[in-house]
Amino acid sequence: MKRRSLLSTMLIFSLSAGLLAGCSGNQTDSTTAAPAAEGTAPQAPAAPADDEIYTMQLGHAQATTSPRHRSVELFKNLVEERTDGHVKVEIFPAGQLGNETEMTEAVSMGTLQAVRGGELEYLPQITMLSLPMLCDTLEEARTLCYSDFVADMLSSVETEHNMKVLAVGDDSGFRQITNSVRPITKPEDMQGLKMRTVLEVIDMSMKAFGSSTVSVPFTDLYMALKTGVADGQENPVALIDSSKFYEVQKYCSIIDYMFCAEVMYVNLDWWNSLPAEYQAILTECAREMMDENSRITDQENEQYIENIKNNGCEVTVLTPEQREAFRPLAENVWKEYVDSGRISKEDLNEMLSIIGKSIDW
Repeated sequence: MKRRSLLSTMLIFSLSAGLLAGCSGNQTDSTTAAPAAEGTAPQAPAAPADDEIYTMQLGHAQATTSPRHRSVELFKNLVEERTDGHVKVEIFPAGQLGNETEMTEAVSMGTLQAVRGGELEYLPQITMLSLPMLCDTLEEARTLCYSDFVADMLSSVETEHNMKVLAVGDDSGFRQITNSVRPITKPEDMQGLKMRTVLEVIDMSMKAFGSSTVSVPFTDLYMALKTGVADGQENPVALIDSSKFYEVQKYCSIIDYMFCAEVMYVNLDWWNSLPAEYQAILTECAREMMDENSRITDQENEQYIENIKNNGCEVTVLTPEQREAFRPLAENVWKEYVDSGRISKEDLNEMLSIIGKSIDW
């Protein structure tokens, strides 16, 4: 409780400072308008929605070299440009405001305006997109993220947690498995490993593959791997590289076993205080931000793998046949999701149909 109280106090102070700074006058446009025709009144410039400055403090947990941070920087630039500076975006990367759970709580309480990559347990339905081996290509994953099926499930977070999901995308591509014990090429290689997990669906997947699990926040993960609290972890190669997990892991297996949907939460009260014009701009810029994250991922994934390899981590790329050996175990997680009521069979079939697949059970 002391940690949460301290975080809330810090965020309130930071927000107040940001609002004071944001209320300073705008710079005058140095462009000179053409003179009006003789006998006509000069045409007034289009007025902004209002004269108020809105500050969005946006936190995330990843390094400044990550695709997430770089795409958040694009979001900031687009928003400030398209609102003529009436919405200011202040970025707090690398867990400066706490871990993802703490930042999501702060957004829900209103002491922080936004978090990128926030706690998905606030929107448990969306974790069904992370069922293992559900998607075989990133095109399939992104088709799901941008589908009406996903859009329809997002409203619950507004009524239950006072937040709005501004955007959904994939979190830097497929997740891969690293550890310090052995290369992973078949399910049997997972036996005896203690894998770090956070989301329930990841925990279920690692256990289905044969490992035990331990929960560790992302901001504490490097030290947990270094000290042996966990033998291994799973994340996209962009995060493995940007977080330098290769320094504390010996083996990396490229298995493409799942992707995680990544959301951007904004506080609902703050959102409702914005003029509709700015809401439309932020929504548009958030989608462009997720597209930029995907572009960086697609362009740089091979380089991330090379960096991991060149820094002493042994990289193994599973063959299609090796990857398929994990599928029966992965589909056991699907069945567990259905049997436990976490997802209906109808929803599972709808997701699969969106990407041209089906189940035979």
